Amino acid sequence: MSNYTGYRCPVCGKAFAQGDDVVVCPDCGAPHHRECSLGRCAYEEKHAAGEAWSPATAAGEEEGAPQQPAAILCPRCGSHNPAGNIFCQVCGQQLTAGQAPPQDSPQGYHSPQGSGWAPGAPQGTGAPPPWVQELFTEMMEEPEIAPGISNREVCDYVGPNNLVFLMRFQRLLRSGAKISVNWCALFFSFLYCFYRKMYKMGVILLCLTIASMVPVLLAFMPLMPTFSEMLQQGALTVESLNALLQMPIAQPYVMASNIASFVQLAIRLFCGLFFNPAYCKQVCRGIQTVRERGHFSSGSPEYRYALIRQGGVNANAVLLAFCSLMVLYILGAYLLLMASFPSL
Repeated sequence: MSNYTGYRCPVCGKAFAQGDDVVVCPDCGAPHHRECSLGRCAYEEKHAAGEAWSPATAAGEEEGAPQQPAAILCPRCGSHNPAGNIFCQVCGQQLTAGQAPPQDSPQGYHSPQGSGWAPGAPQGTGAPPPWVQELFTEMMEEPEIAPGISNREVCDYVGPNNLVFLMRFQRLLRSGAKISVNWCALFFSFLYCFYRKMYKMGVILLCLTIASMVPVLLAFMPLMPTFSEMLQQGALTVESLNALLQMPIAQPYVMASNIASFVQLAIRLFCGLFFNPAYCKQVCRGIQTVRERGHFSSGSPEYRYALIRQGGVNANAVLLAFCSLMVLYILGAYLLLMASFPSL
């Protein structure tokens, strides 16, 4: 609201700017940022005395009158809480001293994930060089990354490394490209899909990886007696293995191994080249889902916390996928041993 431009929010202490979402107390007329108000007025204790807010009193406060205590920023969901709160009013996270946002913090937002630096975080918390902050400021000049989806929503949904993904998404949407390199997805393949909660893509690629190993195990069965005999006689050396693989009986195994290696390399290349476009689509769909099903007002702490819960990362899913793959490998080796040596 342009009428309050230049005056400060009594909760966070930041000056109102053009385009800010401002709400006004119906009792005293004091303006607040919508995300700071949380349904209560900062001057609530003065309502009983009949005092009202006015531009004149606000100007007097800025010249030297005592300021209202700064809000405490929740490290989990990023919402503002009145000074003195022990727990966050939105997510219940325990609040500690010294989390009030600085008045001169750069444009951006504090990372709701509570780890590392995010644009807008307090200085002295691992802030990057000024050119990175300037880059973020330039990116935020375009309020929407896609129709109806803001940069802030994307950052809240993505979580860790949100600035990097925001730049990638912007390049993809501007150029219309279908390919974008992601080195983490290239090296970690389907495990990175589980980490970023792309479960459908991760399950499909995991199944393809397992399926590529089945012909290898089946082709190795005729070699098991010879391999076991070499192992018992202590003649298992590099030369003996090479000689074994040169035998005609070992050619199906060699061919199956080459095919499996090619399939797994193709899976890695697919992840490395097509993960970013697929993840961009999932982020946009996820934000739309939260907006439609959450019934939160856009920009409210509850809405941002819902985005964080819906998006972000899941390290437990990575551990589960890796353990499942190891169990299947062990089970396959056991079945192969039982089929080759029924007497065991």
